[in-house]
Amino acid sequence: MNYKTLTLTLLLGLASLQAQAKMTMNHEGHDMSQMEGMDMQATQERVMTKGVITRLDQASGKVGLKHEAIEKLKMPPMTMVFLLADPALTKGFKVGDAVSFRVENPAGKLTVTQLQKR
Repeated sequence: MNYKTLTLTLLLGLASLQAQAKMTMNHEGHDMSQMEGMDMQATQERVMTKGVITRLDQASGKVGLKHEAIEKLKMPPMTMVFLLADPALTKGFKVGDAVSFRVENPAGKLTVTQLQKR
């Protein structure tokens, strides 16, 4: 195979890859009607975080949780104490229970607003 043929083959291959990449990145002509009304932030806020109860203190309205990363708060996995929106949320729970929970950050105070057993 001579250099001209090899060069031509390589150039055609690169041009083909470039055209394919442009087609992949182009969303024109796609039906995006199913995406209407989807609020990605609201969807993310409905996601529950998984954790394990490490401490229960209904008297002070607090719960200790060893939890996975909380993406919406940009918080890595850790063990920490949260306020409870309602101390009754922990009724029927005990230390060691695996849970899913939702946490909010009103006025800079991390507060568990929903808690359920997994």
